[in-house]
This record gives sequence, C-alpha cells and structure tokens, in this order.
Amino acid sequence: MIWNPTKDRAGAMTQHAHQTAPTQFVEVNGIRFAYRRFGKANGVPLVFNQHYLGTMDYWDPAVTDGLARDREVILFNNAGVSSSSGTVPTTFEHMGANAIAFIKALGLKQVDVLGFSIGGMVAQEITLQAPDLVRTLIVDGTGPRGGQGMEALTQAAGRLFGAAYDPPEHVWLAVKFSPSAAGQAAGREFLKRNASSAGGPRSRGERQGVARPGRSDGQVGRPAKGVLRLSEDDQTANTRRERQ
Repeated sequence: MIWNPTKDRAGAMTQHAHQTAPTQFVEVNGIRFAYRRFGKANGVPLVFNQHYLGTMDYWDPAVTDGLARDREVILFNNAGVSSSSGTVPTTFEHMGANAIAFIKALGLKQVDVLGFSIGGMVAQEITLQAPDLVRTLIVDGTGPRGGQGMEALTQAAGRLFGAAYDPPEHVWLAVKFSPSAAGQAAGREFLKRNASSAGGPRSRGERQGVARPGRSDGQVGRPAKGVLRLSEDDQTANTRRERQ
C-alpha cells in the first residue's frame, strides 16, 4: 500500500509508507544501524523487532501501513543483520542492549515496543533493561527465557527451517501458512504484499535479503543461539542501494 502525502489531524505531513520509506542509518557504539521511519510523526513511536531469519523487509505491509495511519512506525535491523553493521550477539540480553542503544541514538525518550518470535524475546529484554524507555510492550509468537520446551526447536520446526527453498522467500509459505490450498493462497498474497513489483519503489535488488542462521545447532533458548546472520553474498547484495 502506498499513499500520497496528506495532512493528519495534528497537521504533520505523512510522506512515506512501508514500500517507499527510505533506508536511513544511525551509528552508536560502533554499530551502524539501518532503519526506516514512516507514518504520523507525532506521539510515541512503535518500534518493531523482527522474527528469526527476518529483516525489516519481512514485516507485512498490510500491518505496518495500517498502524502507520495513526502513529509513527520504526523498522530496523539489529546489529549484524542485513545492512546493519556489527555482529549478532550470542545472548538476548546483548541484543536488547543493542536495540536500546539504537532507540536512544534516534533521540527518543519513550517508545512502544513490538516483538515477534525471537524479536519478542529481544523486546522483553529492552523492557527489562530500560523500563523508563518502554511505555507498552507487545509480544507475539514468543515466550520467556527458560520456558518449558523452549530450549530447542521442535522436530517440525527443524524440518521447516532446515529445508531448501527456491526462491528463499518461500520459506514463509511453509512456516507461516498451512499446507492447504487456502493457506498457501493466503501465503502467496502475503509475499505479493511484501515484495515490490518490477516497477515499484523498492526493487528486489534494493530489498533486505532473508537472514541466514549463523549457527546450526538449532538452539533458541539460553544463550541466544541460532541467531540471525547473513552470508557474505547476501551482505553484498543488500548494500547495493546504500552505495548508489
């Protein structure tokens, strides 16, 4: 979804949507974080923390654009993921600390934090470490450290994430949607929303690639193993637009 600039109720200008917001960078603690901001610029921003294997391009535009109609949305790649520099930490505590450093580097005093899957674990760490920074915590598809059965992937999850997909984005058809005809049709619509068209504002070469797991032991509990990482080829492809 893309809309033209409009005046909101407070008079602030809305200029961008999920597919048109430019990638920006902020550096703190030696890490260059890639991020995008769009929506209504007044009020408390909503900061998104991404799922396993994902980058900031893997949020559904139907969700982010819907929320951006009434508030500002901030998407970012945490340290070591896609076009952000640095290395992926081995603990959620460190991931949370990096996210806090990023938020504060934007000059924000208070945010709402949303996390999905592994991002939800990071979002919990943000809240524990900087409670005065977080007004509202929202978690989805996640759980607490030490939760029963959370120390390893299930056999089903291992099969899904361990399979090869061509193109790589089709991993989400298997992971997020049922194998039924209706489920796969919904998944294809999701991928269409998520990807730019050939003549769209963010071409495939400009998008953030699928993040690759940096470790293959399958652990997702303590510490944070199986964390996000990109191959060298992915990193080269994902920095093209920043070099232009």
